[in-house]
Amino acid sequence: MSAVKVYDLLGRRVLVTRESAKAIGPALRQALSEDQQEVALDFSGVDGVTPSFLDEVVAIIEALLGEAVRMRVILLNPPTRLSLKFQAVGRAHGVLIRELDNGNWLLVKGASENEVGA
Repeated sequence: MSAVKVYDLLGRRVLVTRESAKAIGPALRQALSEDQQEVALDFSGVDGVTPSFLDEVVAIIEALLGEAVRMRVILLNPPTRLSLKFQAVGRAHGVLIRELDNGNWLLVKGASENEVGA
C-alpha cells in the first residue's frame, strides 16, 4: 500500500480548507496508480484536521477512482479521535469510517459494516 505523507507535502500543522486537500491531489493520484483502490494517508506532524478537509480528500479519491465500487483508505496517525462529524462526512460519500484499536482510521467504500472490522 502506498503512503502519502501529508505534512511533508503541505508543511502545515492544521489542515482546515478544501484547498489544502486539493494540494495533495497529485500525490494521491500517484499513490493510487501504484496500488489501485487502496492508499494510506500519514498525518504525522499534523496537529489538527477539519471535516471539510476530510470531505475534500474523500471526494478527490472518489474522482480518481472513477467508477470503482471499492475503496480502502487508512489514515495513519490522525491528529484527533474519530468524531460523529467525521463519520457524517463518510456517510455523505457512502464511506464507512472506523477508528482502529491502534488509533488509525479505516475508510472503506463498497463493503458491509461486517467486512470493515479491524
